[in-house]
This record gives sequence, C-alpha cells and structure tokens, in this order.
Amino acid sequence: MPPDSASLSLLLFPQRWDGHRLSASLLVLPRGDPLHAPLWTEGLAFAGAPLALRLELQAGGSAFTPLAPGHRSAAFTTQPAARAVELFASLHDQFLPTPPPSSVEALWRWREQRRAHWAALGPVRKVLPESYRAAMRHAPAPDGARRPAATLSQADFARRLVHASGEGTPSATHQLCWGEVLSHALRQPALARALGLVIDIDTDFTGWDVAALLSQGGWLRVTLAAAQRHGALSLATWIPPLSHTPRPLFAAVLFPANGAHPPDAALLAEARAYSDGFARVVHSAESQPLGASLAVPGVDAGVSIGWDDEQVLAWVQRQIDALCHPEQAHGLPGVAGYRVDVRERDSPNAAWRSLCGVRGTLSVGAWHSEFIGESRIDVAPLLAGRGDAAFAYLPRHFATWRGGSLVAGASGRWAAQPWPIDQPLPDLRPGVPCDFRVRLVDLSGGGAQLDDEPVVHSAAQAAS
Repeated sequence: MPPDSASLSLLLFPQRWDGHRLSASLLVLPRGDPLHAPLWTEGLAFAGAPLALRLELQAGGSAFTPLAPGHRSAAFTTQPAARAVELFASLHDQFLPTPPPSSVEALWRWREQRRAHWAALGPVRKVLPESYRAAMRHAPAPDGARRPAATLSQADFARRLVHASGEGTPSATHQLCWGEVLSHALRQPALARALGLVIDIDTDFTGWDVAALLSQGGWLRVTLAAAQRHGALSLATWIPPLSHTPRPLFAAVLFPANGAHPPDAALLAEARAYSDGFARVVHSAESQPLGASLAVPGVDAGVSIGWDDEQVLAWVQRQIDALCHPEQAHGLPGVAGYRVDVRERDSPNAAWRSLCGVRGTLSVGAWHSEFIGESRIDVAPLLAGRGDAAFAYLPRHFATWRGGSLVAGASGRWAAQPWPIDQPLPDLRPGVPCDFRVRLVDLSGGGAQLDDEPVVHSAAQAAS
C-alpha cells in the first residue's frame, strides 16, 4: 500500500533487548486532520480513538512474509489518549494547519507540485571534507551499501554558490500542514505520548521465548486488527540475532511487508550496519573561519564534527524521493536525528558525556510538561539561490562544538542540561584531545542511551 493511500501508518522501532524481553516504540501517524478525518470508512477520527492492534513476529527469513508458517502473533488494544482531543485542538488553534487536498484530482495536483519543486532542484549535494575522507580509509562502507553520486568538490560547490547568488522570484509564504505539526510534536516525548502518536510496547507475552525465536534474527511488525487492516500501512522491522546478552536495538530502515519481493540488498546492509544505533564513521576537524577578516581575536573557532556523510546524504535523498514518489519506495529511513557525545581521550576512566541535554517546560493550551533529557541534532537540506540556479545541499560538517551544549544556550525557555545530570557541561580546552561519538535517533524519538556501547564493530570514534 503506498503511504499516501493509507489512513494510518504503523511504524515499529525496537529500542532495547534486556536478555529476555524486547522493548519497542510504536509510532502511529494519521493521515490528514487527526480531529476530523476518519481512520477508515466506519471509524472515528484518530484523536482519542482506541486501536485494536496485533504484534507479529517472524523468526529468521530473508524478508517479512505475512502468514508464513512459524509466525507468532499477539493481539492488544491501545487505550485512548485521555487528553488527545484537547491537545490536537490546541495545536490546531496555535498553528492553523492547512487541510489536506480533499479530492483525488486536488491530491494529484498537490503531489505534482512537490515533484516539480524537487525535480527543479535536482539531487541534494554535499562536499565530502578531508576529515571524512581520512576516516573512511579506516572505516569502509558496509557490504552492499550504495554510495550516492551527488557529491561535490569544494571548487564545484563554490562555483554553484556563485551561480546561484543572483536575484530570483521570492518563494511564497509557507503554510504548515498537519504532517509538519505532528513532526514538531514528535520532538517532545511527553507530548507525543499524550497525543497517542507514540506507544511503548514490549514482547513480554505468555509463551514467547524471544531469545530462542530470534537467535538467528527475524522480523517484527504491528498491524491493525483484521477488520480494519485495509486502512493502515504496516512496515516491518528487521531484528538482528539475539542472545541472552542485553544490547540496544535500532531500526535505521523499515521495510514493506507484502512478501512480494525480498528487501533491497543495500537497504538490508544499512539495517544491519546500524542495528545498534551508533554512527559508523565519526570525524572532526578544527573549524575554519570563512575568511581572515571574520576571525574574532580571543574566540576559539571550535571543532567541526561530522558523521557518515555519504550515508546521511543517501538517507536525506531517500526521504525526498519517498515524499515525491511513495509508490516507488523500497524502504523508509527510520533516522530522524543525532546525539553527539564527547570524552577526554587521555583521562583515566573517562566516561562519555552527551552534548545534547536540555531542560524546559512545554505548554500546549492548558497542558504543561517539565522535560529533562536529551534533544537531537537534525540534518536537513539547505537551499541556495532561486529560480533555475537553485539547488539543495548538506553542510560540510553537521555540528560545531565550542564547549558546552550543541543544542541549547545556558538559559531561556529551553536551556542546556548536563547529561549525565550530576556532571557539569564539558568545556573545549586547547591542547586536550577529545573523542566524539554519535548516536542515532529514530522517528519515535528513541535510540541508544548514553551508557550503551556499540555492538557492530567500527572505527567510529573521532579525535579532535
């Protein structure tokens, strides 16, 4: 089922294996207006509606095959989110999202406009910095992984920027749609759960020996109950081989679950390479000012940090392709953002410290939530120029650290929070070498924790 034809998408993101039980976060995404659009012909709107669901497990196999012999399944029903209607109404009043196209013809025109916009921009481009090229010499790509062709030399990128710097027609004012509002809500864990968008589940069902069933790996997915299944898009999650040793789990790719074709080999290679939720190729370099005249005396330029440049470029491009041509999507990228950790290399017993801790208060209408935890770094295309010369690109590096936090200032509505909370934020000290590590964040907001260690071997730690 193409994503745009489903009234509901069910995306399962495994989080952790504790040696006996597998925990996961289920991302439930309604199409259109969650207050009024019915989930199916005879159904209620999404806001506050209970869902009858079924968790399906397949041991082994090269692809998820519905109803194949040896499947295990268990039914469960979600409880309606108590304040979902109130919260969705408050979000509507705050953001005034535009309604989706109501007719088939209008929806077709809307899709064509998106396709024409991104077709005019061409593929997303990126310069591969020398720090990444050096790291790649020690950390080769996963077997079978594709490398995007849309990379540029620094000289080519500079020429494109000069060519794109001319005047053009200003773009129209952008109006938010419900999908963008939900995307903002998913950045706030408590709000996402209060809206019913994220549901925490586990596999602690009577009679299931998950360690034995998934000793050679396997697949999981969540579907609607049979009577409503035609209205949902349910993607399958690949699970690596499990033992009785605890480990983090991560779904970098979600796969179609129709059983008609085996997964794309390159996408399956990505799922395996990132199944622990850690970046494979982290690199860093001293930040360089744009010009000598821009350098400020006494101010440290900081450290530029990047990771998995070609893979991140491929994920970004695949998200755009799936947006414009959902019927051609072979797998959905599950990565939403990144968390950067640091530690001093020469300190005895040095522990990793997150540079993404935040604290603050979220208010939606009369609803309030205090948050202390980790935020994330997003990597999204930047646009240069207008008209025929416009193009999209990713920055050379994805973060610059000058000491302290990467995601918030010292004060304000959302302020930097030491993580772990009992230690001060780390400083960038000249002459003190540091290692960096990057953890991936999935679409549900989950990912490897600070005290986790990579399971898939790689030379992933970058030196400053």
